This record gives sequence, structure tokens and C-alpha cells, in this order.
Amino acid sequence: MTDMIIVQCTQCGSRNRIRPHSNHMSPVCGRCGSPLVGYCLKHSGISRGLSTVMIKLIGILLFLLIPIVCYGIVITPRWLSKDFSDLAAAEAESTSRFRAEQEETLAKLEAKLQQELAQIDSMELNGIASAQYHNSMNARLSYDKKYALTPREKAQLSMLNLAKDSTRSYHEAIKAVAKEASPDGSNITVTESLGQIGLHIDFDMSSMTSGEHGTSTKHDTIDSLRKEVVLLISRVTNDVFLFCKDLELETIHVACKHHVQTTRPDGTSSVENTVLYKILVHRNRMPRLSNNPFLDLYSTTEYLQVEEDNFEEIEIIRTRI
Repeated sequence: MTDMIIVQCTQCGSRNRIRPHSNHMSPVCGRCGSPLVGYCLKHSGISRGLSTVMIKLIGILLFLLIPIVCYGIVITPRWLSKDFSDLAAAEAESTSRFRAEQEETLAKLEAKLQQELAQIDSMELNGIASAQYHNSMNARLSYDKKYALTPREKAQLSMLNLAKDSTRSYHEAIKAVAKEASPDGSNITVTESLGQIGLHIDFDMSSMTSGEHGTSTKHDTIDSLRKEVVLLISRVTNDVFLFCKDLELETIHVACKHHVQTTRPDGTSSVENTVLYKILVHRNRMPRLSNNPFLDLYSTTEYLQVEEDNFEEIEIIRTRI
């Protein structure tokens, strides 16, 4: 085998085959067990060969590095002694010139801004703003649909169209507007007596506000309950008056109901849908509303005439859960 080394034992003369990589194992003679001194010498020769190769490689590297190092030794002092003052001066001049250009640009912009500010006429701007506001208000008073953003404002546009519908009689138009202005489930009646048209609207409080279910209420006091009822009534009244005042509507009656636990004289009790508050509005006693209905919900409140007020007869009972 070509990868085996033949080593003869110096003691018994036996020839032993040894692998080259077995040096660290200290091989011995297979016959007498004596150390194979000859193998160590052969292996030492191989090591000396390898060392020679390494020395040659190191010599080549040193031969290549010497010119580079010499070149650096010669060139470095020249770079260190070179005068960079001209380059630094040129760079400083460039920086100074750039700064001057930027300062000049900034000064021009500031002068332009001051000139524009000096040309502004505050009175003229105020006139433009006032004109814009006036045009906007006129558009609102004309019920421009682009200003109808909330559900109520959109409902008002519908009421306006119903009131202007020439194919309907006064009675039909008034009832149609009242139905649009009133909550769902309202009892609406249009009457006529001695040539005067009257509108009657009864609605449940629970249909217009949350927290009112059956005999339950979210209010803790009678005064708080009364205030909300008046606001709800005035809201319905305001819309009806705005769109029906030119339809020969003379009176508007609006009542708000709530379920109440009622006790009779005989001791029995039951739940009844009772009128809490009822108002009356006369067309000829109310001036034309000047506020925009898109902005004001309760313009008619101060002109309400009370027909029924049953708040004194009810009591709010708070129960513990």
C-alpha cells in the first residue's frame, strides 16, 4: 500500500508497516514491542520538509511586502509635509459664499412678506367675510339643501316641499307636514271650526327620547322631567309653525304623554298613558320667527300657552335594584 511506511525494528530486525499519521501514537514493533526509532526519524524528515515549505512561503511574502513598505516610507513624509492651506482656504471661501447667498435669499423673502402684510387691508377683509357670511345665511334661510346635514334639517326640507305642494288641500298639507315633524306613532288630527283650522298632535315621550320605557323614567325630579317635555313639545311646534303658518293654520295643540301608574279612589290601580303637558299656540299671537330654523330648535317656546299641566299630580319613585 502506497500510504504505508516500512520501518525495521532495531532490536529484532522485523519489518513493520506504519501509517504516516500515526506519529502521535508512538508505534512499537509488532514482534518484540520495542519502540520504532527509525519511524520517528523518517517522520522528522517529513516535518523538516514541511518547515522548509513554510519558510519559503514566508520569504516570498516578505519579498512582496518589502517594496510596499519602502514605498510607504518614502511617500508618507511627502503627504505629511504637503501644504493643504490652499484647499482649506478654497473650502472656507465656498462655505462663506453659500452662507451669503442663503442670507440674501432669506432677506428677500422677509422683505416680500413685509410688503404683502403692508398691502393687506383689514377693513376690506372684514367686508369680504361679512359678505360671505351674509350669503351663507341667505342660503340657509332659503333652505339650500347643501346645508341640510342632520336628519332634522333633511326632514325640514321635506316639510317645506310638502307645504308647497299645490296638489294638496290645506288640510292634507298640514297633516302631511305634522306627520313629518312629529315622532312615529303620534296621533294627528286636523279640525276646522268657524273657518279656522286647528291642528292637534299627541305623542308619547318615549318616542322622542331615550330612557323612557313604560312607567320608567331617567329623570330623578319632576322639574327635570318638565324641562325635557317642554323642549320636546317646542321642537314639534316650531317645525309645524314654520311650514304651516301660511296654510291658514290658526291654532296648534301639542300634547306629550307618558305611562303613569294610576291609583283610583276604590284602591285599584292600572297603567294609563296620561297627558303630562299640553300647549296651545295661536298664529295671530306669535310674531314671525326671525331665527334660522337650521340653527334654532326652540324659537316658539316663549309663545306657548299651557292647556294642561299634570306634573303636580305625579310622583317619581326611585326603586333600588
